[in-house]
Amino acid sequence: MINSKNTDFFHLAASYTIGTYILPGQPMEYIREQTHSKMSLNIDSCTNIIQGIKSGEFDLGFIESPIFNDDVDYIEWEGDELMVCSKTEIPSSLDKELLSHYKLISREESSPTRILIYDFLQKFDLSYNSFKSLSEINNTTALIQSVKWSKPNIKNPTIAIVSNLAIEDEIKHHQLFQSRIYNNPIKRKFYIVTSKKNQNNPIILDIIQGLLKERQKVS
Repeated sequence: MINSKNTDFFHLAASYTIGTYILPGQPMEYIREQTHSKMSLNIDSCTNIIQGIKSGEFDLGFIESPIFNDDVDYIEWEGDELMVCSKTEIPSSLDKELLSHYKLISREESSPTRILIYDFLQKFDLSYNSFKSLSEINNTTALIQSVKWSKPNIKNPTIAIVSNLAIEDEIKHHQLFQSRIYNNPIKRKFYIVTSKKNQNNPIILDIIQGLLKERQKVS
């Protein structure tokens, strides 16, 4: 059964990158057409989204970190890669020596994205302390804007590690440049989540199948 607290609305929730850069446009329009209702979209943490799915506050969620719960169904949706981005053109592959001169702006300590990056860095005997300086920002847009407004500095450029999908336009228009660490991708999956109580709901199933088919066309 879909959220009963307000039958005029279909309630979506998404983590910040998905809700800001991926859902707006065709995916939201498709969901609206399938539900024949108004929609609300909450941008929240993955943990809060899972809790909202369990409680029935949200009908459908989109998360970037699989925080597993027995009451929730998880469907792999989008693939994503985190890239090093800079306002200054930087080498396509970065090593420890180069990174030691870069000023890193990162996500907050509790962020799943930061944890993923931390695990990746450890594989190469790196850490957040490997960078010249460190500041923290708690959402992707502010992170990207901080890099875009940073002072150009060839020797000590300001960088962030963000979703490739979030900076597509900036890369296309040469407002930002992107790179990898040791030429290795930092990959992750985005997930569609819904309550197991809704696993046989025809509207929910149609939306999920439609989103998966659309992703296959793009791929």
